[in-house]
Amino acid sequence: MEINLNLLNRYKSRIVWTVIVLLMFWYLGIRPEMRISELRNDGKQTKAYLYEVKGVGSKGTTRGFYRFEIYNNLYEGFYDNDKLVKYDSIDII
Repeated sequence: MEINLNLLNRYKSRIVWTVIVLLMFWYLGIRPEMRISELRNDGKQTKAYLYEVKGVGSKGTTRGFYRFEIYNNLYEGFYDNDKLVKYDSIDII
């Protein structure tokens, strides 16, 4: 009886771990792809122009600050890349 109970507990444990691993795979791998597809299908695409580029931090990171407008809403953000130049454009989706 004890042997059967031990086997049953191992079987349940394997099922639980399999479900956990599958959920992690979905959360980390598949879910972001679904969001990207949603953006490609339903999102708006525009260009943002860098209005300021400067070095930030002690490591000399180059940060470009940009603005763009969609539906009369103004959005601002920044993008880090060593090759940025003022007035460059980046694609926004």
